[in-house]
Amino acid sequence: MSTAPPGHMYARLAEAVASKGAARSVHGPESTLSRHGLLLRADKRARELAALGVGAGELVALSLGNVAELVVMLLSCSKLGAIAVPVDPAHGERLLRDTASRLPLRAVVRRPRGQESPAPDYGEGYGCRARRRLQGSLLAVDALDPPAALAAAVTPPPGAELVMEARGIGGVVRDVFRTGAHLRAVGEAAAAALQLHAGARLLCAQPLIVPRFFDPVILGWLASEAQLVMAEGPAADAVLPLASHHEDLVVVDSVRQLLELARALKARGTTLGLTPVTPHATVPIGTGKALGQTLTRPARQLLLLEEIGVLAQRVLQRGAAFEPALGVTLRPGAPMQIGGHEVLVHTAQVATCRPPIPHTEPGSVAEAPWRHTGYAGRFGKDGQLLEVLGRDDGLVNLEGRRACLDNVEEVMLEHPGLEWVRAHVQIDADGDPSLWLEYRACGPVALPELEEHAIGRLPPFMVPRRFARQDG
Repeated sequence: MSTAPPGHMYARLAEAVASKGAARSVHGPESTLSRHGLLLRADKRARELAALGVGAGELVALSLGNVAELVVMLLSCSKLGAIAVPVDPAHGERLLRDTASRLPLRAVVRRPRGQESPAPDYGEGYGCRARRRLQGSLLAVDALDPPAALAAAVTPPPGAELVMEARGIGGVVRDVFRTGAHLRAVGEAAAAALQLHAGARLLCAQPLIVPRFFDPVILGWLASEAQLVMAEGPAADAVLPLASHHEDLVVVDSVRQLLELARALKARGTTLGLTPVTPHATVPIGTGKALGQTLTRPARQLLLLEEIGVLAQRVLQRGAAFEPALGVTLRPGAPMQIGGHEVLVHTAQVATCRPPIPHTEPGSVAEAPWRHTGYAGRFGKDGQLLEVLGRDDGLVNLEGRRACLDNVEEVMLEHPGLEWVRAHVQIDADGDPSLWLEYRACGPVALPELEEHAIGRLPPFMVPRRFARQDG
C-alpha cells in the first residue's frame, strides 16, 4: 500500500474518531456506519485498490450515486493519497467516457446495472488490467492503463484529493482539482453556514457529485459532528419517513423539491420542524414564506461558485442580507448589464482548474486578491450583499448543475433542419428555473425529432423542457 500520508478527508475523520469517539455517522438504505466503522471499511477498500496498482496521485472515478459506499470510497482514495473523481451514474456510460477522455483514470469503481452488466468502453488508448467485484458488495472496479499521451498531458497539482466538473462560458468543461487545504476551507465554511452540530442530521436526495450539493453536504458533514443521511429520489419520499423521529433535520435540496415537500405536508395537514436549505442564490424572499407554512424553521439560501466553494448564506426572510461564509470577504465590482455590481470574493477556497480559467470568467483573478464570481449583486451602503440578481454571462443553474445557454444553442444548431435558435431560462414564481428553446426551421421539423436530437447530444439537465417555433 502507498506510504504517502493520508489526505484531508481520511485524516479529518480519523481525528474525529480519536477526539470524539465512534458515534454513528452515516445512514444509508442498506446500513448505518459509525465513524470508526467508516475508517475500517475505508482501510479495507484502500487495500483492494492498492492491490490493483492504485497509488498516490492517481485518478479514481467513482460512479456510485448517493450510497454510503460513496463516502467509503472517497475516504479510501484519501487514505492512499489517490485523487477521487465523482461521476453521476444516472448519465450512463457517456459521462464516464467523457471523463476518461479528459483525465487519465487509473481505476473506476461503479455500480453495475444488473448482475451481468457489461463493462464500459473507456475510449481509445485505454487498457484494462483487471475487472473484479469489491469484496462483500455488488460494486465493480476496473483497473485501467490510461493512454500515455493523456497521462503525460495531465499533471495534478500537489496535494490534489478530489476532481469535480464545472462548465464555463461557451460550455467548456473544466476539471476543478481540489487540494486538502481547499476541501478543509470549503467544509469549515459550509458547516458554519448551515450551523451544523452534533445533534443534526444532514440529508440531501440530489446527486452528491454536483459541487452545489457535495460542498454543503459531504464537506459540511466532514467538518462537523453532524450525521449524514444518504438518500435518492424526491425530497418528500426521503424526508417524511425520517422527520417524525429526528428533531434537528437539515435538508439540502433544489427549491422545486423543497416546495414539493412543503405541499405534500400541507396536503397531509401537518408541519415539520426541519431546516430547508437551497444552494440557489437567486431564489426570491417570498419562497421562504411559502416554505414556512409547513416547514417551521427558517429556510436558508447559499451562494456558491463551482470553481471556489461556499461564499455566503442568508435566511430567506424579508430584510435579511447575505452573510459571508467563514473566511470569505465580498465586495462590489464593476456594474453589470443585468443590474447591480459584480460580486467579487476574497477567500482561501481556491482550486486549480484544467484548462485554466480565462481572465474575467468566474473564478479568475479580477485584481489580486479578489476573484470574479460573475454574479450580479445589490449591495447596501455598508457594503453588505443584500440580493443576488443573477448573471449576464450565459451561465445558468439547472437542477443544481451549471449550464451555458450558448452551448445549448450551438448543439441544437447542429440539427440540419434548424437555421436559428435562442435558448432561454424561465424562472417561475417560486424561483425554479427551466430551460426552453425558440427556433426557426428550414422546413418541416417534427418536435419528437428535435427532442431526440437534444437528448442524444446534451446532458439530461440541459435538454429544453419546451420548444417554440418562430416563423419568418
